[in-house]
Amino acid sequence: MFSLERKEERNPLLEGPELISPEELEKELKEKLEKGEIGFSFPLETRCYWLGYKEGKPFFVIEYFDSLPEELEEREKEKFTKEIRKFGEAEKVVYVLKYGEAPKLEERVQESLSEKYRIAPARNFEREKIRPLPQEIEISQLTEFLKDKRVLFYTGAGISMAGGVPSFNQLQEKLGIEMSQKIDGFLKKAITNPEELMKIWEDFIKATFENPPTPAHCSLAKLAQKLNAQIFTENIDYLQERAGVKAIHISGPWLRENIKPEWLKEIDGVITIGLSYDDRGFLGWYKENNPNGKIIAIDLEQPSYLGNEDFMLAGDCQEILPELEEKFA
Repeated sequence: MFSLERKEERNPLLEGPELISPEELEKELKEKLEKGEIGFSFPLETRCYWLGYKEGKPFFVIEYFDSLPEELEEREKEKFTKEIRKFGEAEKVVYVLKYGEAPKLEERVQESLSEKYRIAPARNFEREKIRPLPQEIEISQLTEFLKDKRVLFYTGAGISMAGGVPSFNQLQEKLGIEMSQKIDGFLKKAITNPEELMKIWEDFIKATFENPPTPAHCSLAKLAQKLNAQIFTENIDYLQERAGVKAIHISGPWLRENIKPEWLKEIDGVITIGLSYDDRGFLGWYKENNPNGKIIAIDLEQPSYLGNEDFMLAGDCQEILPELEEKFA
């Protein structure tokens, strides 16, 4: 639907979301697990953690470059295997600890937290000395805005937490990942109790794939169809698909390859829902290409990306979206 090779110049952002049946969704999710398309990596110059799935089974890989932490005991260091790898023309020593059947290096499909997964610099006003004051609005005002404006919905972890899906930060905390520490909880558990880590990881994937949609997801599905508006998301869960429509799971590379900047000029507003940060840099890119476009956040607290010219609808999206849907029924 978003192929740039199409001859027509229609803006697909002005078309409603694609529908998906429960049978189609189950098939798609099974293929993702089998192909190993689900995973996270946490890279630093000195080490990298990687969690994923291969052929439907979970695994993790820990890699230390050049040397292991001196704080580790000798018996703990013995759990790592030593490899020599080429990085360009140079060779580097890599110490590896694996659990489960991890793919070979060249087979890895992973999303890192690096800048390449952003389309533009993240929009963040928290570093400013004076915090922006977006205009506070009510549901009735947002209803009027939606009646004659072209919008795009953009969801974050806040819409799914009520459905039992932890946020990315919560997942990191449960796994004990703290990359600023030389030896964190994840490394300790990987050495002493890897099964516990895999249980946390499996529970997270099960929640993202199997949990039912929240009231907000169900109402958003109907609103998006009524308004002919696409749903972008930074979430890896499939609660929106459980509500019968496809959300577009975005990354920087996907945006660059599939979205024409001029299409954003036709979008009057981006409605964010439960989105705390502009991690993918999409909102910054939207403003760059459409300075007059508005961002309207539905959230419990003011997100970091709202400027003075934007709007804030404070409250629980699980209550606000069903009320919005009712007004458009």
